Amino acid sequence: MTEEQETADEIGQLIDTAVKKAFEDVTHELESARPDVFGLSMSGLGRCRRAAAYALARTEPSDPDLALSGERRTANLGTAIHRMLLPALARVLGGRHEVPVLLADGSVLGIPGTLDLWWEKKRAVVDVKTVGEHKLDRVVVRGETYEHRMQVGGYALAQGADWVVWLYLDRSTGKTARVVERFDAGFRREVWQRVWEIQRLAEAPEYAPRDERGPGLSFQCDGCAWLRRCWGRTARSGESGAQAHIAHDEPAVEAALAKYDEYRDVESRAKKWKAFWREVATGGGRRPGNYGAWKFHFTKPGYALDEKATRKDYENRGEEPPMKESAGRLIVRPITK
Repeated sequence: MTEEQETADEIGQLIDTAVKKAFEDVTHELESARPDVFGLSMSGLGRCRRAAAYALARTEPSDPDLALSGERRTANLGTAIHRMLLPALARVLGGRHEVPVLLADGSVLGIPGTLDLWWEKKRAVVDVKTVGEHKLDRVVVRGETYEHRMQVGGYALAQGADWVVWLYLDRSTGKTARVVERFDAGFRREVWQRVWEIQRLAEAPEYAPRDERGPGLSFQCDGCAWLRRCWGRTARSGESGAQAHIAHDEPAVEAALAKYDEYRDVESRAKKWKAFWREVATGGGRRPGNYGAWKFHFTKPGYALDEKATRKDYENRGEEPPMKESAGRLIVRPITK
């Protein structure tokens, strides 16, 4: 390797490190600016109920740094888009952006939040959600998620809105899709029921249901300020394993193995049905295009390592291909009596 190449590699590594540190600094700056980092806010209404209960009960965080750290590139890029788009959208619609609100029913500590856009003329709360590449089509067909629904419903309840609008924006293309719903009595009841449930769970947050799958398997858990309080002292962000402490006796392990077997069968059946419906919809040379509410196309062919040919090449040269140790396969079978 030449001196010029070595210098280019060094510069590239410095750039990579700088970008990582820059995102971490942005995360810390944004999270530290929140008036109540560990309290329950509107964005937590539809997330994990145990985390929401901890927040409402003012439970001391076991891992406060997790809520203030990390690159969180997706979230930070979404924040940057908000800061550019919302003021312009407010000017065009004649509304106000980033409006502070407080949801309270007189008996609980108010739940604060900042709604994206208040469109006074239509009495509508407009919430902008940025999504990753190729996820926009799923939003169009399936609508908003429960988490988004509770968050925006909380804004609407606090603001006295008649309408709610979810505006989804694809970060990679700039394309948008929107969901519009009247904020009627049924929707208001949904939000209040969620608030009251969290209020009840906050009386004993340690017994609140976990709605996430734990460290290493859930982004929310990996960034949760109560990670070790919830999953045990051995829990580490980004590392699975703490889930094992849920099964504290033989019947619990038995139940977990039964669930594993159940989901293994579901996964197997789902893969076969997925393959079947793929052939039904796209087989026989059917042309890509729009078909009612759905459309399909194929990406360009890609390339993957030909393991058989690679192994043969090493054998022909009298060499062993590089190997790495893999985890043993888990075998679960019922005991026959």
